[in-house]
Formats: sequence, structure tokens, C-alpha cells
Amino acid sequence: MGSKWCALVLTAALAWASASMASADELVRMHSASAGDLSRAPSSAGRRDLRAYLTKPPGRGPFPAVVLLHSCLGLPANRRAMEERLAGWGYVALFVDDFATRGLKETCAIDFPQGAADAYGALLYLSKLAYVDRGRIAVVGFSQGADTALGIASTRFAAGFALPEDLSFRAAAAFYPPCANEAGSELRISTLILVGAADTVTPAKDCEALAAKQPGGRVKLIIYAGAAHLFDDPGFAIGKQLLGMWLQYDQAAAEKSTSDLHAFLATELKR
Repeated sequence: MGSKWCALVLTAALAWASASMASADELVRMHSASAGDLSRAPSSAGRRDLRAYLTKPPGRGPFPAVVLLHSCLGLPANRRAMEERLAGWGYVALFVDDFATRGLKETCAIDFPQGAADAYGALLYLSKLAYVDRGRIAVVGFSQGADTALGIASTRFAAGFALPEDLSFRAAAAFYPPCANEAGSELRISTLILVGAADTVTPAKDCEALAAKQPGGRVKLIIYAGAAHLFDDPGFAIGKQLLGMWLQYDQAAAEKSTSDLHAFLATELKR
């Protein structure tokens, strides 16, 4: 028992040390993608100035990278912890703020089609950083952001943006996405779907139906028993009814989803 405990403590200490060595959380300016040629100047019609938060591992790289897309409630309470964790795993993390420059606080009652332009703009931004491996970039979305991530995985958005031929997302992970929105789609890149069995906002059954229609091995669906919507956001440690949605943090599901995401990214973004 003693040796196991020491090993666990050492592992946790190493993980903390790795995260603490990551670069400071940096507020950066980027641009959403406009329809047409993404290589044009940032002032191209249709683009919007955006804010995003960038964190990188120590060293020169090039590192794989992850674009993070928030829910309809905006940036989560644990944003910085998520970025630092990814950097501790060896990834550059770019958390896009879809709302700040649009003057939005939430978009839970409306569609948010701008998410795709923001995600592809983030992809292009990362691809131009010398310490990022442009061939190993994933997108990870949460709820509304997960809807965008699944749309990217199905490639239904890609036709609207003239990306360089060698630039695309390599993998996608979707936390509690509205899978019904992609009911008739084929997901064309490796995709991880994480959802709670007790989620009444984005039901797990819709994700089961979507996953069942996909080619074997391309989509991995994980359902967490008893977990509700936003199960990984500690800002909802006490369950809350908000805008018609039941939201509740679930520590066990949050920890397991972190482990599942880690394994997925390690597999899909390896050289």
C-alpha cells in the first residue's frame, strides 16, 4: 500500500510540475475565417477580430496543438486549468472566445453558425506559429462548441472555407454535443464523443444513434453513468437549472473524461 501511494503522489507531482512549466496564459488576437481564401489579409470581408487564450509547453517544439471551443454559456470556470493540463501533456492549447468581441454573454436559445469560422480561423492562426506542428491539430468542443466540432468532423463546414490543401483538423473531440444535428452525417476524421447518461440537454441516445451509423473504428463514444450536462465544469458543483437546462458537475465523470481525452489525443496526434 505504501509503495502504491508513493507512486501516485510522485505521478501527481510530476504532472503538476509539467503543467506549472507551461507558458503563462497569453491573451492573443486572431481572426475568424471568412468564406473564400483564408490566406488573405485579416481585413478580408466577413472576418471578425477575436480573442483567444494561448498556452504552450516549455521548449521549442514543434508541438501538436488543440483548438478549444466553449459552450453557449461562454468560457468555462476551469478554462485555465484545462489549458495548463493540455500544455502539461505536451500540446499547445488555444481556447477561442467567441463572445467577447461580439458583445455576447450567451447563445443558448439561438443557433451559432459563426463557430465554424472561428474554429477554422484558430486552425490557421496555429498553423502559422513556428512551434506548432500544423499537421497535428485537433479540435475539442463543449456543448455548442461540440456541435461545431462534430460539424468539422463531418466536413460539412469545410466547403465554405478555402483552406490550404495541406491544412485540416486531424481529429475532433466533442463533450456532450447535440448529436441529433449530425444525424445524417458521416464523420470523416477520428472523433471522440463524451456524454452523460443523465444528460437531458443533449441526450446520449442521439449520440448512440449517430455513432452506430459511422464506419467502424472512426468514432469512439463514451457514456458516463449518472452524469448530466456540463459534467466537467466545476462552476456547477451544485446542480443548477439555467435557461431551461439542468447543469451539474460530476467529479467522477470529469476525471474519467480527462483520462479518456488524454488517451485519444495521444493516439490521434502522435507523429
